[in-house]
Amino acid sequence: MRVAAIDQGFVLAAPDRVYELVRDPAAYPAWWPGVRADGEGRLRFPELGPVAVVVRVVRDGVELLVDVDGPRAQGHLQWYLEPFREGTIVYGITDVKTTRRWRPRRVLRHRASMRRALLTMKDHLE
Repeated sequence: MRVAAIDQGFVLAAPDRVYELVRDPAAYPAWWPGVRADGEGRLRFPELGPVAVVVRVVRDGVELLVDVDGPRAQGHLQWYLEPFREGTIVYGITDVKTTRRWRPRRVLRHRASMRRALLTMKDHLE
């Protein structure tokens, strides 16, 4: 099953500061609630489970993909940053294929996890 979702939030911080934060998946556990380190180059996300992560830059300072590859999900998390006034609109986009069908509640739990990430990112940077 394909799971595709987009969430956005505003952070009162310059895009370069936000980009520095999202380009380092090893640091996600420090600001993304529920995400844990799971060995070298691996993270455990609340709904995706354990995955290997690799960063691919699409447009330096603006957009990047975090490829995720695990036993339950493969695909990517995408971060897109848009300058807005004194801050940044942050788009968190999930595009993964899962080994099992996700019920609507699970999709909502994943989106809630992404929303919590955006809120704590805001707290971390402001």
